[in-house]
This record gives sequence, structure tokens and C-alpha cells, in this order.
Amino acid sequence: MGVTVFFLAGALGSGPGGRLAERVGAAEAMRGCVLVTAACLVAAAGLASSLPVLLALLAVAGLANAVSQPAINLFMAEQVPIERQGLAFGIKQSAIPAAILVSGLALPALALPLGWRATFAACAVMALAVAAVMGRSAQHLRPAEERTPAPRPTSTLVLIAVGAALASAGPNALGAYLVASAVDAGIAEGAAGLLAALGSAISLLVRVGLGARADRRRDYGFRGVAVLLVAGAGGFGLLATEAAAPFVAGALLAFALGWGWPGLFNLAVVHSHRAAPGAATGVSQSGIYVGAAGGPAAFGAVSAAAGYPAAWGVAAAFALGGAALLALAGSRERVQPSWR
Repeated sequence: MGVTVFFLAGALGSGPGGRLAERVGAAEAMRGCVLVTAACLVAAAGLASSLPVLLALLAVAGLANAVSQPAINLFMAEQVPIERQGLAFGIKQSAIPAAILVSGLALPALALPLGWRATFAACAVMALAVAAVMGRSAQHLRPAEERTPAPRPTSTLVLIAVGAALASAGPNALGAYLVASAVDAGIAEGAAGLLAALGSAISLLVRVGLGARADRRRDYGFRGVAVLLVAGAGGFGLLATEAAAPFVAGALLAFALGWGWPGLFNLAVVHSHRAAPGAATGVSQSGIYVGAAGGPAAFGAVSAAAGYPAAWGVAAAFALGGAALLALAGSRERVQPSWR
């Protein structure tokens, strides 16, 4: 429930959040979102006395995240040289699996000995430290570009958002259900946990590596994203076999390629919407949030009714559908303007 509320709030707020980032400036939007996130963590640590209160705080944090994601994309479009933006977006997107890894380590290091409230408070201190660093470094940034209000997005950008929703549904289910599915396939719990950690680490490295490759080849379109999704669908297909060896290979393939594309995706959206990168990625990010909220829910429903193999098959179909829509959107971007 908490994860779903967080991402649904993000889906609702991402489009307006991108326009807000364009209006107030990337750096100010980023810093404000970090402060709001810290406030939500402090409130959760000290005031959350029931599940509805915690869910409400998660919704506010989801809205802050909905603004910060396009704000960061806008920041990099303005501050990072174009020839290095592939690497920059790869590093930025690797922060997400890295954060998940840190959160996992926080369980034995903080939550078990100190409790979850103290863990939330410690995370709030970390967020406040980031805000302080951002404030001190603001004077060293290049002046933000003057931007006119973003026009309405075209149907192509909406198509990109729908493709992103399908593309992200399977990978988010991968993070939620891999361990349970691996145990069901006959893999020991400890080995299943290590497999999930290894897959996350590989995904992190692939995102950075693919970003650097995009810079070398000057390839900033959606074609590479579509190819990765097709290969990732093969990984989801191997997960459906319920045999240990193919399952392990499928998990690594799904993590590496089926979930290695977000950096290239955001780079492609920014590259094709240079006039309003924050607003554009706000629209496309809404699709990511829909997939993040709906993918695990759909996987859980299918696996409960028909088993894990059927659910992984649906994940593969989602990946293929996302690849087809993003390939179509990429071809349309080459023949029509991005905004009207």
C-alpha cells in the first residue's frame, strides 16, 4: 500500500511537477524537494501513529519526488555538456538501485537495533545534509536558462509515457517478487537474496556503461531503449521456465537489459525536447510511476491466480509492448515537432 500510494502520487504530480521545475528553476526545485522529503521523514519518525498518517506522508513524499525527477533532468540538460549527458544520465539513474541497496543495508544496521522511527530520522539527517551541500554549491552553477512556458505536449510524448508505463511494469515487479519466485523455482532463500543483490549491482553498472556508450556513438534516440526491452523480455521468458539455471540467467538478463534502459530513456526524452526538458520528462516520468505502481500489483494478481510462470510471461509481454510503443514514438519524433 505504501509503495503504491507513493508512486500513484508521483504519477499524478509528475506532469505539473515538470512545469513547476521549469518555472522556478532546476536547482531551487531540487533543493525544495529534498527539504520536503526530509520533513516527511521527520514527521514519520515522530508523528506517524497509524497507517493512514504514514500513507499520507508517503503521498506528500511522492509528490516531492514527482517534482525532483524532472528537475534533475532539467538541471543536467542545463549544466552538463551535451557530449557528456549520456554518462550523466546513466549515473543519475544508477542512483535508484544504489538507494535501494543502501535501504536494504539500513535494515540490519539501523532498523533492527534502533527501530524504524530512528531509521527514518537518520535518513532525514542525510537528506538535510544533501540540501546543505546543494545550497553551498549553487553559486558555482551556470545561470539557469530563460525558458518560456512549455506548450502542450504532442500525442507522441503521451505515447512515450504509455510506452514507459509498460516498459517499467515488469522490472518493478522483478524487484518486488524475484526472491519469492526464485524460492518457488527451487533456489535457496539466501541464494535468492544474493541473486537479487547481484542483479541490482549489474543494473547499476549497465546504466552507467550504456550512458557512456551513447556519448561515444552520439546515439540519443529511443532505438537503443527498444532493443534493451526486447532483450529484457527474453530474460523474463527465462524466469518463466521454473528451472534453476535458466531462472538465474533470466534474472541477470532482466536486471541488466530489461532494467538497464532508464538512463537512455531520459536522455532520449531530453534530447528530443531541448526547449522544455523538465516539462517533457515530467510527462514521460508519469508513465514510469504508473508502471511502478501497477506492475507489481498486476504481477501479484496474475501470480496468485495462475502462478509465477504466467506472471513472468505477462511481464515479458509488457516489455515487448513498451518496446513497440517507444520505437513508434522514436520514429514519429523524427518527422514531427515535439510540442504544439
